[in-house]
Amino acid sequence: MRWSPPALTVLATLALTAPPAHAAVAFEELPPPPHVAAAVVSALNEAGQAAGSGWTPPTSGPLPGRLEAVRWDGTTPAILGTGHGSGINERGDVVFSFVTKEGGAQVHYARAWENGRVVDRTPPQRGTGRMTIRDISDAGVIPVGYNNVNDPEFYDNDRAGAWRQGAFADLPLSPQGARSYHQAANHRGSTAGSLAPKDGAAAFAFRCSATGCARLPVAGDGGSYSVAAINESDSVAATWSVGSTSRAVVWTADRPAVLPGDVAGVADNARAINEDGDVVGWHLDEGVREAALWRDGALVDLGTSGESEAVAVNDRGEVVGWHTVDGQPRPFHWRAGVLIGLPTPDDLPAKPAALNNAGVVVGNTLYRDTSRAFRWTLP
Repeated sequence: MRWSPPALTVLATLALTAPPAHAAVAFEELPPPPHVAAAVVSALNEAGQAAGSGWTPPTSGPLPGRLEAVRWDGTTPAILGTGHGSGINERGDVVFSFVTKEGGAQVHYARAWENGRVVDRTPPQRGTGRMTIRDISDAGVIPVGYNNVNDPEFYDNDRAGAWRQGAFADLPLSPQGARSYHQAANHRGSTAGSLAPKDGAAAFAFRCSATGCARLPVAGDGGSYSVAAINESDSVAATWSVGSTSRAVVWTADRPAVLPGDVAGVADNARAINEDGDVVGWHLDEGVREAALWRDGALVDLGTSGESEAVAVNDRGEVVGWHTVDGQPRPFHWRAGVLIGLPTPDDLPAKPAALNNAGVVVGNTLYRDTSRAFRWTLP
Protein backbone atom coordinates (compact mmCIF):
# COMPACT_ATOMS: atom_id res chain seq x y z
CA MET A 1 0.00 0.00 0.00
CA ARG A 2 1.02 3.60 -0.50
CA TRP A 3 0.96 5.76 2.61
CA SER A 4 -0.64 9.21 2.66
CA PRO A 5 1.53 12.23 3.63
CA PRO A 6 0.01 12.52 7.12
CA ALA A 7 0.92 8.90 7.76
CA LEU A 8 4.49 9.66 6.79
CA THR A 9 4.85 12.57 9.18
CA VAL A 10 2.97 11.30 12.20
CA LEU A 11 4.59 8.58 14.27
CA ALA A 12 2.55 5.42 14.25
CA THR A 13 2.97 3.56 17.52
CA LEU A 14 2.68 -0.16 17.03
CA ALA A 15 2.17 -2.46 19.99
CA LEU A 16 4.39 -5.53 20.15
CA THR A 17 4.30 -8.63 22.28
CA ALA A 18 7.22 -7.96 24.63
CA PRO A 19 8.02 -6.80 28.16
CA PRO A 20 6.79 -3.29 29.10
CA ALA A 21 10.17 -1.62 28.46
CA HIS A 22 9.82 -2.75 24.87
CA ALA A 23 6.06 -2.48 24.63
CA ALA A 24 5.93 -0.04 21.74
CA VAL A 25 8.13 1.16 18.91
CA ALA A 26 7.56 4.53 17.23
CA PHE A 27 7.71 4.16 13.47
CA GLU A 28 7.77 6.44 10.42
CA GLU A 29 8.62 6.15 6.74
CA LEU A 30 11.39 8.19 5.12
CA PRO A 31 9.91 9.03 1.72
CA PRO A 32 11.87 9.51 -1.49
CA PRO A 33 12.10 13.03 -2.92
CA PRO A 34 9.27 14.11 -5.23
CA HIS A 35 9.27 12.35 -8.61
CA VAL A 36 11.78 9.75 -7.35
CA ALA A 37 10.70 6.11 -7.23
CA ALA A 38 12.57 4.58 -4.30
CA ALA A 39 14.43 5.50 -1.10
CA VAL A 40 17.49 3.85 0.48
CA VAL A 41 18.89 4.99 3.85
CA SER A 42 22.42 4.11 4.99
CA ALA A 43 23.57 6.40 7.81
CA LEU A 44 22.28 8.25 10.86
CA ASN A 45 23.62 10.87 13.28
CA GLU A 46 22.77 11.59 16.92
CA ALA A 47 20.31 14.33 15.93
CA GLY A 48 18.32 11.78 13.92
CA GLN A 49 19.31 13.16 10.51
CA ALA A 50 19.69 10.34 7.99
CA ALA A 51 21.57 9.98 4.71
CA GLY A 52 21.13 7.71 1.73
CA SER A 53 19.70 8.09 -1.74
CA GLY A 54 16.67 8.25 -3.95
CA TRP A 55 16.64 5.94 -6.95
CA THR A 56 14.63 6.00 -10.16
CA PRO A 57 15.20 2.92 -12.36
CA PRO A 58 15.69 3.28 -16.13
CA THR A 59 12.53 3.50 -18.16
CA SER A 60 13.77 1.40 -21.08
CA GLY A 61 16.76 -0.31 -22.69
CA PRO A 62 20.31 0.43 -21.58
CA LEU A 63 19.58 3.95 -20.33
CA PRO A 64 20.92 4.49 -16.79
CA GLY A 65 18.65 5.16 -13.88
CA ARG A 66 18.89 8.25 -11.71
CA LEU A 67 20.65 8.14 -8.33
CA GLU A 68 20.32 11.17 -6.05
CA ALA A 69 22.09 11.57 -2.69
CA VAL A 70 19.55 12.48 -0.01
CA ARG A 71 19.56 13.82 3.55
CA TRP A 72 16.41 13.47 5.63
CA ASP A 73 15.65 16.05 8.31
CA GLY A 74 12.73 14.47 10.11
CA THR A 75 10.84 12.90 7.22
CA THR A 76 11.70 15.65 4.73
CA PRO A 77 14.13 14.55 1.99
CA ALA A 78 16.58 16.99 0.40
CA ILE A 79 18.53 16.10 -2.74
CA LEU A 80 22.25 16.91 -2.37
CA GLY A 81 23.56 15.82 -5.76
CA THR A 82 24.20 12.75 -7.88
CA GLY A 83 25.19 9.67 -5.90
CA HIS A 84 24.46 7.66 -2.75
CA GLY A 85 24.97 9.09 0.73
CA SER A 86 27.05 6.65 2.79
CA GLY A 87 28.00 8.71 5.85
CA ILE A 88 26.75 11.65 7.91
CA ASN A 89 28.46 13.52 10.74
CA GLU A 90 27.08 15.41 13.73
CA ARG A 91 27.02 18.69 11.76
CA GLY A 92 24.77 17.06 9.16
CA ASP A 93 27.51 16.94 6.52
CA VAL A 94 27.11 14.00 4.13
CA VAL A 95 29.64 12.09 2.05
CA PHE A 96 28.26 10.60 -1.17
CA SER A 97 29.63 9.02 -4.32
CA PHE A 98 28.68 7.55 -7.67
CA VAL A 99 30.19 5.31 -10.33
CA THR A 100 29.98 5.94 -14.06
CA LYS A 101 31.60 4.54 -17.20
CA GLU A 102 34.18 6.49 -19.14
CA GLY A 103 35.88 4.92 -22.15
CA GLY A 104 34.55 1.52 -21.12
CA ALA A 105 36.09 1.72 -17.62
CA GLN A 106 34.37 2.27 -14.28
CA VAL A 107 35.21 5.63 -12.74
CA HIS A 108 34.22 6.54 -9.18
CA TYR A 109 33.52 10.12 -8.05
CA ALA A 110 33.14 11.35 -4.46
CA ARG A 111 31.41 14.45 -3.15
CA ALA A 112 30.48 15.92 0.22
CA TRP A 113 27.69 18.21 1.32
CA GLU A 114 29.47 20.54 3.75
CA ASN A 115 28.25 23.86 5.17
CA GLY A 116 25.34 23.96 2.76
CA ARG A 117 27.25 23.33 -0.46
CA VAL A 118 28.64 20.44 -2.51
CA VAL A 119 32.43 20.02 -2.61
CA ASP A 120 34.49 17.58 -4.67
CA ARG A 121 36.09 14.81 -2.61
CA THR A 122 37.51 12.70 -5.44
CA PRO A 123 41.26 12.06 -5.01
CA PRO A 124 43.12 14.23 -7.57
CA GLN A 125 45.09 11.28 -8.98
CA ARG A 126 42.16 8.86 -8.99
CA GLY A 127 42.30 6.25 -11.75
CA THR A 128 39.70 3.67 -12.69
CA GLY A 129 37.73 1.26 -10.53
CA ARG A 130 35.63 1.58 -7.40
CA MET A 131 37.00 3.39 -4.36
CA THR A 132 36.35 2.43 -0.74
CA ILE A 133 34.59 5.41 0.83
CA ARG A 134 31.95 5.50 3.58
CA ASP A 135 32.49 7.71 6.65
CA ILE A 136 32.92 11.43 7.35
CA SER A 137 34.19 12.75 10.70
CA ASP A 138 32.78 15.79 12.50
CA ALA A 139 35.66 17.88 11.10
CA GLY A 140 35.08 16.60 7.57
CA VAL A 141 37.81 13.93 7.50
CA ILE A 142 37.00 11.40 4.76
CA PRO A 143 39.12 8.22 4.40
CA VAL A 144 39.50 6.79 0.90
CA GLY A 145 41.03 3.73 -0.75
CA TYR A 146 41.57 4.30 -4.46
CA ASN A 147 43.41 3.35 -7.63
CA ASN A 148 46.11 5.90 -8.49
CA VAL A 149 46.29 6.81 -12.18
CA ASN A 150 50.11 6.82 -11.98
CA ASP A 151 50.13 3.13 -11.03
CA PRO A 152 48.73 1.64 -14.26
CA GLU A 153 49.81 -1.90 -13.44
CA PHE A 154 47.21 -2.07 -10.69
CA TYR A 155 43.45 -1.93 -11.23
CA ASP A 156 42.63 -2.57 -7.58
CA ASN A 157 42.73 0.20 -4.99
CA ASP A 158 46.49 0.52 -4.52
CA ARG A 159 46.54 3.74 -2.47
CA ALA A 160 45.00 4.88 0.80
CA GLY A 161 44.48 8.55 1.53
CA ALA A 162 42.28 10.99 3.40
CA TRP A 163 40.70 14.40 3.06
CA ARG A 164 41.58 16.65 6.02
CA GLN A 165 40.73 20.35 6.23
CA GLY A 166 39.71 20.32 2.57
CA ALA A 167 43.02 18.91 1.29
CA PHE A 168 43.79 15.37 0.11
CA ALA A 169 46.97 13.44 0.89
CA ASP A 170 48.06 9.83 0.58
CA LEU A 171 48.72 8.17 3.92
CA PRO A 172 52.38 7.91 4.99
CA LEU A 173 52.47 4.15 4.50
CA SER A 174 55.39 2.53 2.72
CA PRO A 175 55.12 0.67 0.52
CA GLN A 176 51.59 1.46 -0.61
CA GLY A 177 49.48 -1.57 -1.37
CA ALA A 178 48.31 -3.64 -4.23
CA ARG A 179 45.02 -3.65 -2.27
CA SER A 180 44.08 -0.80 0.07
CA TYR A 181 40.84 -0.75 2.07
CA HIS A 182 40.22 2.57 3.86
CA GLN A 183 36.75 3.83 4.80
CA ALA A 184 36.39 3.89 8.60
CA ALA A 185 36.55 7.14 10.60
CA ASN A 186 35.47 8.14 14.09
CA HIS A 187 34.03 11.50 15.14
CA ARG A 188 37.46 12.83 16.17
CA GLY A 189 38.97 12.17 12.74
CA SER A 190 41.02 9.04 13.41
CA THR A 191 40.78 6.64 10.47
CA ALA A 192 41.48 2.94 10.02
CA GLY A 193 41.97 0.56 7.14
CA SER A 194 44.05 -2.28 5.78
CA LEU A 195 46.72 -2.77 3.18
CA ALA A 196 48.33 -5.65 1.27
CA PRO A 197 51.80 -4.32 0.29
CA LYS A 198 53.01 -4.39 -3.30
CA ASP A 199 56.21 -6.15 -2.27
CA GLY A 200 54.33 -9.26 -1.13
CA ALA A 201 54.90 -8.64 2.57
CA ALA A 202 52.20 -9.60 5.06
CA ALA A 203 48.96 -7.65 4.95
CA PHE A 204 48.20 -5.46 7.95
CA ALA A 205 45.60 -3.15 9.45
CA PHE A 206 46.48 0.43 10.31
CA ARG A 207 45.17 3.42 12.22
CA CYS A 208 45.86 7.07 11.34
CA SER A 209 45.48 10.52 12.87
CA ALA A 210 46.27 13.99 11.58
CA THR A 211 49.91 13.50 12.58
CA GLY A 212 50.70 10.01 11.32
CA CYS A 213 49.82 6.35 10.87
CA ALA A 214 50.59 3.22 12.87
CA ARG A 215 50.60 -0.39 11.73
CA LEU A 216 48.53 -2.58 13.99
CA PRO A 217 50.01 -5.92 15.09
CA VAL A 218 48.88 -8.89 12.99
CA ALA A 219 46.23 -11.17 14.47
CA GLY A 220 48.05 -14.29 13.29
CA ASP A 221 49.84 -15.84 10.35
CA GLY A 222 48.91 -14.71 6.84
CA GLY A 223 45.61 -13.56 5.45
CA SER A 224 44.10 -10.14 4.82
CA TYR A 225 41.99 -7.66 6.78
CA SER A 226 38.79 -5.71 6.10
CA VAL A 227 38.50 -2.98 8.70
CA ALA A 228 34.87 -2.27 9.58
CA ALA A 229 34.89 0.44 12.24
CA ILE A 230 36.88 2.52 14.73
CA ASN A 231 35.45 3.89 17.98
CA GLU A 232 36.29 7.13 19.81
CA SER A 233 38.93 5.31 21.88
CA ASP A 234 40.62 4.28 18.61
CA SER A 235 39.77 0.60 19.08
CA VAL A 236 39.48 -1.04 15.65
CA ALA A 237 37.23 -3.93 14.56
CA ALA A 238 37.88 -5.96 11.42
CA THR A 239 37.33 -9.24 9.62
CA TRP A 240 40.52 -11.27 9.22
CA SER A 241 40.40 -13.69 6.26
CA VAL A 242 42.79 -16.58 5.74
CA GLY A 243 42.06 -18.79 2.74
CA SER A 244 38.39 -19.75 2.73
CA THR A 245 37.75 -18.90 6.39
CA SER A 246 37.44 -15.67 8.35
CA ARG A 247 37.53 -14.49 11.97
CA ALA A 248 36.44 -11.37 13.82
CA VAL A 249 39.26 -9.40 15.43
CA VAL A 250 39.46 -6.26 17.56
CA TRP A 251 42.47 -4.12 18.48
CA THR A 252 42.23 -2.45 21.90
CA ALA A 253 45.19 -0.24 22.87
CA ASP A 254 46.84 -1.68 19.74
CA ARG A 255 46.62 -5.26 21.06
CA PRO A 256 44.78 -7.70 18.75
CA ALA A 257 42.22 -10.17 20.08
CA VAL A 258 40.67 -12.82 17.86
CA LEU A 259 37.05 -13.15 18.93
CA PRO A 260 35.22 -16.48 19.44
CA GLY A 261 33.73 -18.19 16.40
CA ASP A 262 35.67 -20.49 14.08
CA VAL A 263 34.14 -18.74 11.06
CA ALA A 264 32.96 -15.19 11.72
CA GLY A 265 33.00 -11.60 10.49
CA VAL A 266 32.41 -8.04 11.67
CA ALA A 267 29.50 -6.05 10.22
CA ASP A 268 30.47 -3.50 7.56
CA ASN A 269 29.05 -0.60 9.56
CA ALA A 270 30.38 2.52 11.27
CA ARG A 271 28.65 1.28 14.45
CA ALA A 272 30.14 -2.21 14.37
CA ILE A 273 32.00 -1.37 17.61
CA ASN A 274 30.83 0.80 20.51
CA GLU A 275 32.70 2.72 23.22
CA ASP A 276 32.70 -0.28 25.58
CA GLY A 277 34.35 -2.42 22.91
CA ASP A 278 31.23 -4.45 22.06
CA VAL A 279 31.51 -5.75 18.48
CA VAL A 280 28.74 -7.04 16.20
CA GLY A 281 28.59 -9.12 13.05
CA TRP A 282 27.99 -12.79 12.39
CA HIS A 283 29.38 -16.25 13.08
CA LEU A 284 28.77 -19.66 11.54
CA ASP A 285 26.95 -22.15 13.77
CA GLU A 286 26.48 -25.63 12.30
CA GLY A 287 26.60 -24.17 8.82
CA VAL A 288 24.10 -21.36 9.53
CA ARG A 289 25.18 -17.71 9.53
CA GLU A 290 23.95 -16.28 12.85
CA ALA A 291 23.99 -12.80 14.37
CA ALA A 292 26.89 -12.20 16.74
CA LEU A 293 27.54 -9.83 19.62
CA TRP A 294 30.94 -10.05 21.26
CA ARG A 295 30.93 -8.49 24.75
CA ASP A 296 33.98 -8.59 27.01
CA GLY A 297 35.50 -11.03 24.52
CA ALA A 298 32.64 -13.55 24.81
CA LEU A 299 30.03 -14.46 22.21
CA VAL A 300 26.51 -13.52 23.35
CA ASP A 301 23.47 -15.49 22.13
CA LEU A 302 20.97 -12.91 20.85
CA GLY A 303 18.13 -15.39 20.41
CA THR A 304 17.72 -14.86 16.67
CA SER A 305 16.14 -17.38 14.31
CA GLY A 306 17.56 -18.81 11.09
CA GLU A 307 20.12 -16.94 9.03
CA SER A 308 20.87 -13.59 10.67
CA GLU A 309 23.37 -10.79 11.23
CA ALA A 310 23.87 -8.10 13.86
CA VAL A 311 24.43 -4.82 12.02
CA ALA A 312 25.14 -2.14 14.65
CA VAL A 313 25.62 -1.62 18.40
CA ASN A 314 25.27 1.69 20.24
CA ASP A 315 26.95 2.94 23.40
CA ARG A 316 23.99 1.75 25.51
CA GLY A 317 24.72 -1.80 24.35
CA GLU A 318 21.62 -2.04 22.17
CA VAL A 319 21.96 -4.13 19.01
CA VAL A 320 20.04 -4.06 15.74
CA GLY A 321 20.19 -6.54 12.91
CA TRP A 322 18.06 -8.92 10.92
CA HIS A 323 17.03 -12.55 11.23
CA THR A 324 14.93 -14.97 9.21
CA VAL A 325 11.27 -15.41 10.12
CA ASP A 326 8.96 -17.44 7.87
CA GLY A 327 11.67 -17.50 5.21
CA GLN A 328 12.11 -13.69 5.06
CA PRO A 329 14.60 -11.29 6.67
CA ARG A 330 13.03 -9.24 9.47
CA PRO A 331 14.63 -6.38 11.43
CA PHE A 332 15.21 -6.86 15.16
CA HIS A 333 16.30 -4.87 18.20
CA TRP A 334 18.07 -6.48 21.17
CA ARG A 335 18.58 -4.94 24.60
CA ALA A 336 19.62 -6.58 27.86
CA GLY A 337 18.71 -10.06 26.70
CA VAL A 338 15.35 -9.17 25.14
CA LEU A 339 14.89 -9.39 21.37
CA ILE A 340 11.91 -7.80 19.61
CA GLY A 341 10.95 -7.37 15.98
CA LEU A 342 10.79 -3.94 14.37
CA PRO A 343 7.49 -3.38 12.54
CA THR A 344 7.14 -2.60 8.84
CA PRO A 345 4.01 -1.70 6.83
CA ASP A 346 2.26 -4.82 5.56
CA ASP A 347 4.96 -6.82 7.38
CA LEU A 348 7.43 -6.18 4.54
CA PRO A 349 10.83 -7.89 4.76
CA ALA A 350 13.51 -5.34 5.69
CA LYS A 351 17.00 -4.91 7.15
CA PRO A 352 18.29 -2.17 9.46
CA ALA A 353 21.18 0.02 8.32
CA ALA A 354 22.13 2.25 11.26
CA LEU A 355 21.52 2.94 14.95
CA ASN A 356 22.29 5.92 17.19
CA ASN A 357 22.71 6.33 20.95
CA ALA A 358 19.15 7.61 21.39
CA GLY A 359 17.77 4.28 20.19
CA VAL A 360 16.80 5.52 16.73
CA VAL A 361 17.13 2.94 13.94
CA VAL A 362 16.91 3.32 10.17
CA GLY A 363 16.58 0.60 7.55
CA ASN A 364 15.17 -0.48 4.22
CA THR A 365 13.20 -3.05 2.31
CA LEU A 366 15.23 -5.35 0.09
CA TYR A 367 14.98 -4.42 -3.57
CA ARG A 368 16.54 -1.25 -4.94
CA ASP A 369 13.97 -0.44 -7.62
CA THR A 370 11.11 -0.46 -5.09
CA SER A 371 13.03 0.22 -1.87
CA ARG A 372 11.29 1.95 1.04
CA ALA A 373 13.21 3.51 3.94
CA PHE A 374 12.07 3.56 7.57
CA ARG A 375 12.95 5.09 10.92
CA TRP A 376 12.14 3.36 14.22
CA THR A 377 12.43 4.98 17.66
CA LEU A 378 12.78 2.67 20.65
CA PRO A 379 11.29 3.61 24.02
